[in-house]
Amino acid sequence: MNQSNSFLTPVRYVDSRAKSPAIKHDANLASCKAKLEVLVTDLQNNYAKWQMAQQRGTSLCYAIEAKKTRCYDSAECGYYPEDLHKSCDKLAIITSIFVDIFTNTREILRQLRALTLLAGITSNVLFYRTWKLTEFVSFTEELVKRYKKESLVKQHVMRTIAHSTSRAQLMAYTTEWEFPEHVDAYVNLVFLLLAEEIKS
Repeated sequence: MNQSNSFLTPVRYVDSRAKSPAIKHDANLASCKAKLEVLVTDLQNNYAKWQMAQQRGTSLCYAIEAKKTRCYDSAECGYYPEDLHKSCDKLAIITSIFVDIFTNTREILRQLRALTLLAGITSNVLFYRTWKLTEFVSFTEELVKRYKKESLVKQHVMRTIAHSTSRAQLMAYTTEWEFPEHVDAYVNLVFLLLAEEIKS
C-alpha cells in the first residue's frame, strides 16, 4: 500500500465511544457531529450509486460488444448496427452519473474542510471510534482524486467503444470499464472500515 493511503491501514482499537457523552454537553461539538453524520451518509450513498452505475455500465458495454461483434461477422451492417445507438445513449447516461458523483463528493470535501475550521482545536476529538475529523477529510480527498480519474476513464470508454474496429478493441474497452483501476477493491475496503467506524 502506498504512503498516501497509510493513514487508513486497518488497526485493532479500543472502543473510544466512552468519550462521546462529552460531545453532548458542547453545542459546537454536537453541531459538528450532526453535520459530520450527514456528510458521511452522503459519502456512503454516493458510493452505493457508483457501484450500481458500475454494474449497469458493465452490462451495457457487453451489450455493445455483442452487437458490434455480430456486425463483424456480417458484411451488411458495417461497423454500426442499427440498434447500437440505444445502448450507447444509455451508457452516456450512466457515465453522467459518475461525473455527478465526483462533483457531489468534491462538494462534500469542501464542507468537511469548512467543518474542520469550524471545529478548531476540537477537530482532534474522536467523534466515533478512531477517526479524527482530519482523517475524514483525508479519506474524502483521496476519494475525490479516485472518482475524478475513474470518471475520465468511463467517459473515454463511452465515447470510443462504439467506434471500435476490432474484437480486440471491444474487449479492451469492456475490460477497462469492468475492472476499474482507481475506484477499486481498496476503496471498497475503506468504505467497509468507515461503516465499522461509525457503527453505533
